[in-house]
Amino acid sequence: MTTYIPKITSASCVFCQKEAVIQNDRAKAFMDIHPMAAGHMLIVPKAHVATWFDATSADQDAMSALLNEAKSYLDARYHPRGYQIFSHVGVVAGQKVAHAHIHLVPVY
Repeated sequence: MTTYIPKITSASCVFCQKEAVIQNDRAKAFMDIHPMAAGHMLIVPKAHVATWFDATSADQDAMSALLNEAKSYLDARYHPRGYQIFSHVGVVAGQKVAHAHIHLVPVY
């Protein structure tokens, strides 16, 4: 299935250039520059791939593990009452950056 995401290279990808707040060997997390709430984080694979479905299973596993670490990080700093977790896949679904990412949004 084609997701119709504009092609960009890792050299021009804003997510590839972002510095990690927390990371593991295959994924990194950083604060969203347009947060829906305080502490809104993005979890991305270090490999430049367009969507979750383009990521290897090893990268998906690393992103999932980092999602749990990011929750602990945010719990300690922001004390939210809950979370939203989501990912846009394809422009038609609202994906704006052609690099796989998961949103972790605290709810207060």
